[in-house]
Amino acid sequence: MKPSSIVLILLCLAAAPAGAQQVYSWTDANGTKHFSDTPPPPNTTSAKKLVVRGGVTSAEEDAAAKIEGEPKEGPKMAAAAGYSEADIKRNCAAAQKNLTTFEASKPGDDADADDQARYQADLSKVQDQIKLFCG
Repeated sequence: MKPSSIVLILLCLAAAPAGAQQVYSWTDANGTKHFSDTPPPPNTTSAKKLVVRGGVTSAEEDAAAKIEGEPKEGPKMAAAAGYSEADIKRNCAAAQKNLTTFEASKPGDDADADDQARYQADLSKVQDQIKLFCG
């Protein structure tokens, strides 16, 4: 399997759980527990803001990222795919350098729509690599 295929697979896997959904939980005056993506009524005292990411619910959005010393989600996935710690660090540095170089080549406002769309698509790929290898 080509290394580019492995990276593409990892990027697809990383994109799936990337979106977090915000959920509100509260108990009304009758004792009924409610869950909603819209905030509860203003007079609710037992409201909690929950974050659902990849099927896991937490009270804080970045609870896992706040634990000292724990690697971020992207590098964990890269390690699980067989990348060594040195490879992950090297790829992170390369991806950050690529982003800097890539941003310097941004097309101007007068560029045609195809060039701007291509730039945005390529920029998204570079940012996905940073998420995977840098966290």
